[in-house]
Amino acid sequence: METQNNTINEFELDDLRQQIEDLKNKVNKQGRLNEELVKKAIQGKMRGVHGIILKLAIVAVLCIPFYIMMKYQVGLSWPLTIFTIVFMLASVTSDYFINRIDVSHMGDDMVGTAAKLIKMKRNRVIGQRIGIGIAVLWLAWFCYEYFMLNSVYGTEAAWFSMIGIFAGALIGGLIGLRIFNKMQRTNDEMIDQINELMREQ
Repeated sequence: METQNNTINEFELDDLRQQIEDLKNKVNKQGRLNEELVKKAIQGKMRGVHGIILKLAIVAVLCIPFYIMMKYQVGLSWPLTIFTIVFMLASVTSDYFINRIDVSHMGDDMVGTAAKLIKMKRNRVIGQRIGIGIAVLWLAWFCYEYFMLNSVYGTEAAWFSMIGIFAGALIGGLIGLRIFNKMQRTNDEMIDQINELMREQ
């Protein structure tokens, strides 16, 4: 009888061990699944950011020939034209380097990826502040050449032109701010997903 009880206890113990092992495997599998889902999610979001950067680069490059045509029509100087072209190309290059990251390997090292995303956010803020400062300088220089050097300041056409220029600058600034906030928000979402995964582990 005692031998039979021992055998039953051993079976129960083996069954309990198997249940614990199955539970561990399930938890490990779930953890790997969550990590894979987070990895795919942040890769998708980063591809979206890169898509925005590409569109901005295309717009900037297309604006260069239009600006050169305007230079001849309005009578703007070559120094301002060169400054404008360099500023556009520098903005595109800056966006590329700030947001540069190997998307295919994002999430391989979650801690490292989060650190890169935080650095990206910080550099984006620095780039925006520098860009706004240069844009204000450019606008002042453009207005000086357009209104002063062409001797149209004070005319009715000049006032309409001034309103149009400042309205365009305001709309462009608001669009740029919206794009900036969207990219920063996307970074925050990716960082939050990584932090939540790390807490679960």
